[in-house]
Amino acid sequence: MSTSGRKRLLRIGALILAAALCLGLAACGGHEDVPETEKTPETEAAPEAEKEPAPEEEQEEEPEEEEEPEDDLVGQRYSDFTGQLLGGGEFTLSEHEGKVILLNFWASWCGPCVREMPAFPRLIEKYGDSLALVAVDLDEDAQTVADFIEENGYDFPVVLDTDGAIGQLYPTMAIPYTVIIAPDGTIAATSLGANGADEMFEHYSEAIDAALGQE
Repeated sequence: MSTSGRKRLLRIGALILAAALCLGLAACGGHEDVPETEKTPETEAAPEAEKEPAPEEEQEEEPEEEEEPEDDLVGQRYSDFTGQLLGGGEFTLSEHEGKVILLNFWASWCGPCVREMPAFPRLIEKYGDSLALVAVDLDEDAQTVADFIEENGYDFPVVLDTDGAIGQLYPTMAIPYTVIIAPDGTIAATSLGANGADEMFEHYSEAIDAALGQE
């Protein structure tokens, strides 16, 4: 082979090797540090923050402030509403003024909501006519709610808040969210989240007793 032919082959080989190296570096840079299956919303939402982290000195001088607690309704007068009952009819909150009202916001897909719910029939049995309990389902269709209630054998009033209008009167960041209204119409307590039914039965009993003046 001539000298010019050998030089041509060497140039072609060098170009192929350079292209292979470039492709290899692009793959490593895109996936080695953060595998696709391990990405978090924070990682995807703020990639620039990871590339250029703030110096430790600045982080120490300007610590992140703690989140302010959610606004509480305690001491305010309740907001009245009329809602469609599961199975037909309407429920108007003000018609039950004079009793303690337990107003619970929930959904059938919410695990803590489901776990605490067996406490409600026990509360109704314990307090009788002194308590009005209503569970407001948020944003689910009637058939889904009806299937859940029938499957679990509950018979307390369930209001369907399919458009979120009732929930807007008692805003919250999460569910279950429960509002205890005293007989005089003021909100005596609120409760966000839930544990097991036994623990929540005791928790709500204390709040109801306090609202009834039985502490």
